[in-house]
Amino acid sequence: MRTKRRVVLTSLISLVICCLCTSCWDRTELNKIAITAATAVDWENDHWKVSYQVVIPQSISSAGGTAIQQAPVLVFSTNGDSIQSAVQRASLEMPRTMFFAHNRVVVIGESAARKGISPIIDVYLRSANSRETVSLLVSRDEGRKILEQILPLEKIPGAALRNMVLNEDKTDGNLKQVMIYQLAMRMASDSGYSTLPEVFISGKGIESTSIENLKSTNFDTKLKMGRIGVFQKDKLVGWMTGHEGYGLSWLKGEINQSTLFFGCSEKSEKSRSAIRITKASTKLTPVNIQGKWIIQAAVKASGQLLENGCLIDASKPEGSREMEKLIGETISELMLTSLSKAQSMKADVLGFAGLIHRKDPKAWEKLKPDWEEYFAQIKMESSFQIDIENIGMNSKSVKQLIEIDNR
Repeated sequence: MRTKRRVVLTSLISLVICCLCTSCWDRTELNKIAITAATAVDWENDHWKVSYQVVIPQSISSAGGTAIQQAPVLVFSTNGDSIQSAVQRASLEMPRTMFFAHNRVVVIGESAARKGISPIIDVYLRSANSRETVSLLVSRDEGRKILEQILPLEKIPGAALRNMVLNEDKTDGNLKQVMIYQLAMRMASDSGYSTLPEVFISGKGIESTSIENLKSTNFDTKLKMGRIGVFQKDKLVGWMTGHEGYGLSWLKGEINQSTLFFGCSEKSEKSRSAIRITKASTKLTPVNIQGKWIIQAAVKASGQLLENGCLIDASKPEGSREMEKLIGETISELMLTSLSKAQSMKADVLGFAGLIHRKDPKAWEKLKPDWEEYFAQIKMESSFQIDIENIGMNSKSVKQLIEIDNR
């Protein structure tokens, strides 16, 4: 009987404790916080300038089916001797507490990028309110100007920026998304080199900083992704083109899906055909031959033929093999172009240093002091296994069919 009472009493106490624990002891009211969708960091007059894109809730909500006609976000900046001191000063002009958990992207102005971005990484990795999965972009101009742009289709410009990065990452691969924790790891790698995609304001018209621009079907200016910023440790040291970035993606095995354009003959300057890459991988293997290191790149790719502007019948085995060879040569040219640019900059953005270090730690210790010079001379050998899985409804190109009919 005593045991039964003890069980009942224990159950009641547990139930009361569970009920008490359901309350929000550390809750934060939404009307007391300023939700930040994006931030930008610039270096101006020997001070850090941090800009914030704050969401205005009433402008993105609908009342009676009609949205309030005002800008969806507010952009303002604060200055400080350090990143954190600049952030702290936001309370001097913002009636709400800054909330960074929904921050989607950080835009770094070129001035700040050349100064050194390690303070930015340090703040984000230490703050409990920030996320290390935030996407990083670099801008050739002031970072704040990027945040001020109003973009169509998305109510919150910060979300639109992040979606641009994700869309490019998944569909093409020219510019790959880089998150804060990824950049931190690359900065601490053996080579110390890393890359960030660029965003810039394209066009010559009036910048789209007003919602009045959304009433037009044509935008004179818009945000666009362009080059790739090359960083040595935490400092911007140069740029690579988007085309060279595409070659980097193939070399590093970062192609998920992409559309590859190729010509009708070897070394052709005009691309007349296209294949949609649906699966791709690259295996890099360092090999020591007579005291010299060579990187062997084995590329495998498969996809669907999207366009055939060549007089090649892809339905025949010999035609399919000819196209697959042309595709492999195109990928090889992309990879060699990117490697050549990286070597001219003496910037090991490909991570060759880490490959050799893992393969032969003793050899790496000898190469490490002069690695940049050694990297500039390293050779690469490539092999390709390309498979066209689907050629579509037409076995021949339409041009070829027309010429047959005219005979």
